Amino acid sequence: MCRLVAYIGEPVSPEQLVFDGTHSLYEQSWRPTELLSGSVNADGYGVAWYGASGLVRIAEMRPIWHDTDLRRTLAAFSSPCVIAALRNATVGIPVDRSGLLPLMFGKWSFALNGFVPDFRANHMRALRGQLSDDLYAELAGTSDSETLFLLAVSALRAGASPLEALEQTARFVNDRVGQGVEAQLNMVLSDGERVTAIRSGTQPVTNSLYVAKRPSVAPNGIVLASEPLDAGTGWEAVDGHSSIDIGSDGVISTKMLAL
Repeated sequence: MCRLVAYIGEPVSPEQLVFDGTHSLYEQSWRPTELLSGSVNADGYGVAWYGASGLVRIAEMRPIWHDTDLRRTLAAFSSPCVIAALRNATVGIPVDRSGLLPLMFGKWSFALNGFVPDFRANHMRALRGQLSDDLYAELAGTSDSETLFLLAVSALRAGASPLEALEQTARFVNDRVGQGVEAQLNMVLSDGERVTAIRSGTQPVTNSLYVAKRPSVAPNGIVLASEPLDAGTGWEAVDGHSSIDIGSDGVISTKMLAL
């Protein structure tokens, strides 16, 4: 499973979100503690942030520890909204740039911590069939993550809120894979003004997700993370099968999902 971090608040360096803390995202690339499957997150990484010129991303198809310049590069920027992710590729899906998270489309950024089982063999054609021609043309590869992202974009275009878009996307997957089949569907979506996420899946146990107000790694904002980035007491688990929505004003809304 992948690991992710999302931040919203006063401008912060993306470097802090990736490298700071006693259990940083960087460390989670080789020493995660709450993976449901797999052991390392070494199939690529990406960092996206909102700056004066809009949405920007750095992403590479190699373990994050291979890029010795990354920390200095990220330290040169600041942003009020950041999403970073480490990739643990799903079996059967090629490891190429099309699946590197976070993904971007227009003002939207997206990360998935999870998978659709047997995606290419059993579900890719049906799920992608929900897309309009122009969104289908945006597909660059065969990953479940870019498919789910564009399904969410499709819902947003139709007038859905970010939360409604993620719920609708998860519902498509749930209906497609059927009862008794595991899909993990932790998803994060942002437009730079708010961060919306769901902790979901088709099984009772879902991938982990935590939230912290003003943690030591980012004391002027709110952080979502697959695993706490430090040993502080401010981290709270997001309930399984629930959503969380965080505005730039710091207001947090949560609710249970009914998928």
